[in-house]
Amino acid sequence: MCPSRLASTWMQDADEASREARGHRLSGRIHILGLGNVGTFVAHSLASRPSPPPITLLLHNPDVYASWLAKKKCLSINSNGLDDIKTGFDVNVLHDKTWHSFPYWNKEDGTPIEDQQISDETLDETVEDSLAHSAEDDEQIECLIVSVKAPVTAMALESVSHRLTPDSTVLFLQNGMGTIDEVNEKVFPDPHQRPHYMFGIVSHGLARRKDPFQFLILVWAQPYWGPTKYLLRTLTLTPPLVAVAETPSSLMLYQLEKLAMNSVINPLTALMDCENGELLYNYSFTRIMRLLLFEISSVVCSLPELQGIPGIESRFSPERLRWMVTQLANKTAKNHSSMLQDVRARKTTEIEYLNGYIVRRGEELGIKCVVNYMIKHLVLAKQQRSKQRESGAIPVDIMRDFEDEKI
Repeated sequence: MCPSRLASTWMQDADEASREARGHRLSGRIHILGLGNVGTFVAHSLASRPSPPPITLLLHNPDVYASWLAKKKCLSINSNGLDDIKTGFDVNVLHDKTWHSFPYWNKEDGTPIEDQQISDETLDETVEDSLAHSAEDDEQIECLIVSVKAPVTAMALESVSHRLTPDSTVLFLQNGMGTIDEVNEKVFPDPHQRPHYMFGIVSHGLARRKDPFQFLILVWAQPYWGPTKYLLRTLTLTPPLVAVAETPSSLMLYQLEKLAMNSVINPLTALMDCENGELLYNYSFTRIMRLLLFEISSVVCSLPELQGIPGIESRFSPERLRWMVTQLANKTAKNHSSMLQDVRARKTTEIEYLNGYIVRRGEELGIKCVVNYMIKHLVLAKQQRSKQRESGAIPVDIMRDFEDEKI
């Protein structure tokens, strides 16, 4: 029996028992925060099910809502050269720190009230009129999928935190590590008020809308709570996702492997403005890769949460990590890394959740990761360069800064 079928079998009885025990029945609605490649693919895949769950897309400002209307309120994935279009999504729009619901819903019987027809000529007026007459949506969110990038995760979750309860489940689908710690610190400091967490990773080199994805899903929650089981079952039984449930320790190892590869390929391609494959045929690149991976291997093999797991030293040896980086760079040779795309677009990169995570964990363990530290700050410097040129650079007190650093 396939893993997804096994997962759905053991979940179903527990899910039903949990809901009956609480006298509560799930609505089945899934909210999605972040409509990049991953969020779009997940929403599209869920809508492809024979009996799709109700899906609400969380749009973070009216401009995104205007784009949504201009695209005729649909999501499209290119498959075998053809556009596969899905409709029927509900949306919430954030405006003036308030979530607005579209279409309007009859709260008495749960039926949708159709919104008005929209033409391109009246798009701006339609957005303003819709916001002026929309209903505030402060209903509890049972299942939330977060696919925004790591640097904006805490801020994005803050906008919906009042709609999340300890009975809610949040699935994080992102690169890097350390976001959950940041969310706990900034958004849910009280452990008793936190929602249940799940974490998933997207397999490498496939995060393009015309390609298939594969997910590895991990439950960071109590094992028999209804929304968590419902969301996990829904994902594993959605064929386009090819989702597989994993144990916490197994998924952490996958996360760390992906972290190691991203911490080499992403920053080097961003700094050198090159395709992934160009890293493989340059002697100087390979020297830097080796130094980065020696530090990463040392930190990962020393992590206290991995002690006692057999085979850690061989799985995260510098030689094996270098082989994995080489394989990935070959597989995605013509791709531009997400970090390079962010630098070009003057967006905040995920460097603090890649090499920055290695540096922070190294400090906790007494390991000086000077190469990762240098790479992190080179990326940060490049990220800020255009802003400094536009606004005028302010001199930095180098000696004071040097004395304050731990490295």
